[in-house]
Amino acid sequence: MRSADIAVAVFLGISVVSTGICCSALLLFRDLFQRLHYLSVVTTVSTFTLLVAVVIKEGAGQATMKAILSFIVLLLINAVLSHATARAARVREFGQWTPTPEEHIEGAEDVKPGK
Repeated sequence: MRSADIAVAVFLGISVVSTGICCSALLLFRDLFQRLHYLSVVTTVSTFTLLVAVVIKEGAGQATMKAILSFIVLLLINAVLSHATARAARVREFGQWTPTPEEHIEGAEDVKPGK
């Protein structure tokens, strides 16, 4: 077995293990906002290690370019989708996304509800 094959197996193993840990964490946590943090790991760490495995296995080629583009798209979509999901959950829970006057959120003293 070549060292490249071992490296590919290690990176694929890291991807599978991190995805498994995140999936089990989704079952353990009850709060949506806590679950969002674990979903981010899947689209960053797991996808990056999968990308590295493809780069090692395939070298410079069409498969590598597709993997790089997929990683970039997932990375960008992850940030936007996580923010939109958290904001929608807050609106559903509180009726607005800004803090209410009774809430104390550190760093949000200057934010006025409705603005």
